[in-house]
Amino acid sequence: MFFIFLLFLSVSYCQADSEFKLQESFTDKWDNNCISKTDCFYSAFISTDDDINDLYYILYYSHGNENWQAIDSIDPSGFYNSTLYSFQNEITNSYIVLWKYESEYNPFFYTYYINEGKILKIGEWGISVLAIEYYCEYCDYSIEDIRIHQKDDEIEFSFLKNMDFLNFSEDRYRDDWTWTSYQAGDLILSFNIIDGTLKRIER
Repeated sequence: MFFIFLLFLSVSYCQADSEFKLQESFTDKWDNNCISKTDCFYSAFISTDDDINDLYYILYYSHGNENWQAIDSIDPSGFYNSTLYSFQNEITNSYIVLWKYESEYNPFFYTYYINEGKILKIGEWGISVLAIEYYCEYCDYSIEDIRIHQKDDEIEFSFLKNMDFLNFSEDRYRDDWTWTSYQAGDLILSFNIIDGTLKRIER
């Protein structure tokens, strides 16, 4: 009986705290690539009107290869290349997708949550290593330095290196973007899968 109780506690803990693990990535110019048997993406440059120079780089998503939907777009004027990364939570069979595109000085991350064929946008973030520490012209932030865990209804993003962070979702229309510097582990971004809210936890 005691063994069964311990087993129940172990299962409950795994359900309450589980990790999204990096699965695979697709580099620029990828077409109709699937992160699972049913969840697929492709990207393309699309003209929004008759002006052939008025192009946008658009990301499409489909579940079951049906009803392809445009879920995001990037103005290619400041765009260099992009990579799509998928992370899987094997316990909940859900996914986190990071669409990383490179601008002149740092990458931006468009972030999504996928579960049972439904996709939710989490946010648009500028993330880079600290330029003052690395003396970098292009201050990249490696996917390998991002950790993603789920705790009940919250998905938490944490960061293993010192970083500059911008919530591009909020600041894209401001005249001056507000970047904030954090030491490794001092920032957690927490996304609630029920109500779709995102909060910033600072230590």
